[in-house]
Amino acid sequence: MRQTTVITGLLLSLLASSGWAQETGSREREALRRAQNALRDAQRQQGALQAEKEALERERAQLATAAEAAAAKQRGSAGRLAASEQELGALRGELAALRQRLQQAEQAAQTREQGLQQELLEQRRQLAERGQTVQALSQLLERSTSALVDSEAKNRRLHAIGEDLVQRYLSRSPTDVATLDDPILGLTAIRFENVAEELRAQMAQHRVVR
Repeated sequence: MRQTTVITGLLLSLLASSGWAQETGSREREALRRAQNALRDAQRQQGALQAEKEALERERAQLATAAEAAAAKQRGSAGRLAASEQELGALRGELAALRQRLQQAEQAAQTREQGLQQELLEQRRQLAERGQTVQALSQLLERSTSALVDSEAKNRRLHAIGEDLVQRYLSRSPTDVATLDDPILGLTAIRFENVAEELRAQMAQHRVVR
């Protein structure tokens, strides 16, 4: 706009000068043509400048809109970042609590394991003692069973000896009874004493010693 005003002023100055009136008609037309061309050039430049100005205005508006969107996005990102940091802090707190509970659980499990190992050792010791006791009782039972069998055998033998003694006593003849107290010969008494000694020896052999 300023350039057009300058050109118009120049044209008026040329028309007003005294030397211009003395020029020929051809020079007037040439000057007028040049002035018109200059005016058209100035108008074109003015249009180009106006278009450039409008383009710059549109670009400025677009940049302002983009800047506002970026600022809004930044504010949203800042809000999300704050929320994320808060959530991260909460997660860190939960993780610390979980680690503490895990450590306590590991300590409790270790203590329980030690207690179970001690109980297992005690049970093994008691089991070994019971095994020794059972073995000793088994040996004692075996010896007792063997002694009982031997005692029963000796008892049967003593019973047989007693039965034999009774039978011998019952089978005495009248002569044996009559000669038992014979003061002269005394053979029957000697024979019965020998039998008695034999029976005592057998009974002593089969006597059960406790």
